[in-house]
Amino acid sequence: MNLGKYINLSAEDRLKLFLSTLSVTNRTPEYYVNWFKVERETRQFELELNTLNYLIGKENIREEALKLFVKQPDLLKAVPTLIASRDKILDILTIDEDDNMVFDKLDFSKIDTERISEYIDFVEKSGLLDFLQNKAKRSLVDYVYGVEAGLDSNARKNRSGTTMEGILERHVAKLTDKLDLEWKAQATAPFIKENWGISVPVDKSERRFDVAVYSKEKHKLWLIETNYYGGGGSKLKAVAGEFTELSQFVATSPDNVEFIWVTDGQGWKTAHLPLAEAFGHIVNVFNLNMLKEDFLLDLFNR
Repeated sequence: MNLGKYINLSAEDRLKLFLSTLSVTNRTPEYYVNWFKVERETRQFELELNTLNYLIGKENIREEALKLFVKQPDLLKAVPTLIASRDKILDILTIDEDDNMVFDKLDFSKIDTERISEYIDFVEKSGLLDFLQNKAKRSLVDYVYGVEAGLDSNARKNRSGTTMEGILERHVAKLTDKLDLEWKAQATAPFIKENWGISVPVDKSERRFDVAVYSKEKHKLWLIETNYYGGGGSKLKAVAGEFTELSQFVATSPDNVEFIWVTDGQGWKTAHLPLAEAFGHIVNVFNLNMLKEDFLLDLFNR
């Protein structure tokens, strides 16, 4: 299948082909852990963590911790990381033996030196002091590397879209270099107007297109949006509707502008009806296999 045959199919047949060639995954090896972020977050508290190594294995650890934090209160800033929390201001519920509930807040971004004992109480009740006394055997810097790798894995659900953007950008960069075209990632309508002299109607003022490609020779613009859905859900219906509306906005441009939607993922098999409606309005809906088959190259060459 090539682009010419694909776009000449009926919307129903294009949809069938699209669904039959969806990828199983877009997870490159880089998807699993963002080691740059892990390194950055760990190094942020490297000095504090090395100082806190002093507490490892201490017998009277509460007293030692109290003395240490009174002398160096900013060491407490490392506590959220040690308990695997991205939040630096923690809302805390305490329940006593009579089931009385007390709500409190501790700010670990700006240490209140008048509340050191309360910080210590939290560190103790969280189990961190017990960990430092009885379980920590190695450098806390090494331990936090592991914590950060685990925290980073929680961001994977947002990483598929970023991965697709990276794949698309690398693909477009090669094509535009080959075809002497210009391109811009995260392009806004004002940027496009100022640099390429093309008007792009948008559905919202802050709209950024994942990739914009411009042909000076043809004075033509291609706007590309991309995403990936490995699982189903109600969001897919909303996404299909959003890009259908966006393509219709773009089509009202007085200039030569063409909209492209690059999407993939087995999740689309659970959203047949909204996707079918999108295919009725958007001709250029491609998946990763279609990029591999040079659909974009053929489109830019038309």
